Amino acid sequence: MNAPGRILIADRNRHVREFLRRELMIEGYQVEVARDGREVLEMIHGRTPPDLLILDLELPYVTELKVLELLQEKLPSLPVIIHSFLPESESHLPETAKFLEKREDTDLLKEVVAELLGKSNLTVSTAAPDRGG
Repeated sequence: MNAPGRILIADRNRHVREFLRRELMIEGYQVEVARDGREVLEMIHGRTPPDLLILDLELPYVTELKVLELLQEKLPSLPVIIHSFLPESESHLPETAKFLEKREDTDLLKEVVAELLGKSNLTVSTAAPDRGG
């Protein structure tokens, strides 16, 4: 049986990378991790690309904007989840990207991953929490 999808998690924090890796592997996904922008680009260019990228907004060495720009050139249809504590800014996001605020509960992240990989009939109306305004 094939795994439901290959996910690349790019986060500067080792604890976050490993937590998300473990949570998504439990769901049956193949998961690789990158600790900085250079590793993301190496993995995208040097191997079979992932089916989904979960991207922290504060990666060392190569900015997330540069990563997104290069992804748009090489893999314009690659779904990306921007996963950050920083406020949402969708103005620079490609159409294939969604913003998710980091939180301890991974249920929403798992739903969005399933939606983007086409593994669920769930429809997530918004990936960002209600900001009450």
